[in-house]
Amino acid sequence: MDELNLNNGNTKSSSKPFLAGVIIMMAVLCAAGMWVKQTQKQAQTERDNQEQTFREESAQMVEQINEANANYLAEANRINAEQHDPLDPETLVQQLYKLKDLPDNKARSPRAFYCLQGLLLNGTNALPALKDLLIDGYDFNLDARPLYPNRTLRQEIASLLVSMGNRPAADLLSQLLPATQTVEELANLCKALMSVSDGYRPYCISAARDKYNQLIEKQKELTPQKTGLLEKAVSFLKQDNSKNSEQLSANRQDLKKIYNLLFTVLRDEEFAVELLEKREWLQENGRLDSDLFSEATAILPSETVMDYCYEAYLHQKENHKKTDIFLITTATENIANPKATEMLLAAIEDASPLERYTGIMGLSLDPGFGASLLVGPMRRNRNRESSFDANDPNLIQKANDRLLFLDAVEAQFPDDEKLIRIVGMVRSNLQHTASTDPDKGTWVADEESKDFFQNLASEAIDKAVNDMTKMAVKEIDEKNNKQDPKK
Repeated sequence: MDELNLNNGNTKSSSKPFLAGVIIMMAVLCAAGMWVKQTQKQAQTERDNQEQTFREESAQMVEQINEANANYLAEANRINAEQHDPLDPETLVQQLYKLKDLPDNKARSPRAFYCLQGLLLNGTNALPALKDLLIDGYDFNLDARPLYPNRTLRQEIASLLVSMGNRPAADLLSQLLPATQTVEELANLCKALMSVSDGYRPYCISAARDKYNQLIEKQKELTPQKTGLLEKAVSFLKQDNSKNSEQLSANRQDLKKIYNLLFTVLRDEEFAVELLEKREWLQENGRLDSDLFSEATAILPSETVMDYCYEAYLHQKENHKKTDIFLITTATENIANPKATEMLLAAIEDASPLERYTGIMGLSLDPGFGASLLVGPMRRNRNRESSFDANDPNLIQKANDRLLFLDAVEAQFPDDEKLIRIVGMVRSNLQHTASTDPDKGTWVADEESKDFFQNLASEAIDKAVNDMTKMAVKEIDEKNNKQDPKK
């Protein structure tokens, strides 16, 4: 009995660790289960949040798409309110007329481009409606940024007609030439027509001449007249002159644009001759309008050009004006012409010694000639007048023409030793340029010539410094005399 009790006691004592282990295991399993459950719950929450965000973003996107579709349908329905066909050209043009009443460009532009796209889709069927709109002069600004700034309805319609790329559209553009509102619009229209066919040139020229005549009449109205009436109200004159000056400046700029259109784009030789015959190149006090003269003569034969250059030269000479540099440059380009020779010899005679030497050295066609000469004005003059081009087929003829001119210079200035020395070096250089020897290499001045160049440069620099010093001293003396009249 005692043994049985002892065994039971041993059994109980051995089962205690086992039960403790089971309890611990169950506790661990419960904790693990709770952790897994909690983790799954958090993952589900995050998944739910992501799905909710996705649903909200999808809803916003669908709302935006629906709003865009609604705006598109509303625009189509608005245009379709009067007629069944929303792309009818007459209807589209009528809608364009109504857009000017909208509060700002931002509100106009989308509807205007909708109408323009519809007109483009109609092709040549839209031309009658567009013609009425354009001739009517109807226009307003379009807010098309960032595509391109400062566009107007008329510019867009002109571009639309050009993009059609057919003769009926170009014919409509040609009919609009007399109705252009600005010089820029006329120029753009002419360029567009010329890109389609050269047959539109006469119509473009006619419209450009009419615009020129309008600008000339306006110029006369704006140009102040010398009345000698001092009793006019000074305040009125100041107020009126300020506005008048702005208008006069703008009108002159438009005239320059018309010259460029007629001479550069349309190459109207007849009109160029007409202006030159009328001496339109003359300005006040015998000055020369170099811009007009250069553009007008650029499209004419060289012989004709020299006739007008010589006429301008004589006019400036009679009025005791220094010959305009453009005339000298043109004469140099046509140096074999007798009138050009006369003009250049006269310019050399009237020039200072330094200017005279510079002019002779500028006759070289070799861009490397005289590189060792350090006098700035000489170098700038040579670069401007030199027309050197190694591939120019007339290069040898140009060199020979200048060689003949050097003979005339020597004959006219036989006593100027420095000039004769410079003529000799330039002649050597031109003869090298005119040579047909394929192995002639590069022209190089001898040491004696280099020394002469350096001495001449030093003299020129010394003279420039002395002149600047004298001028500075004179200005100081004048300033002191003003401060102390007694002195």
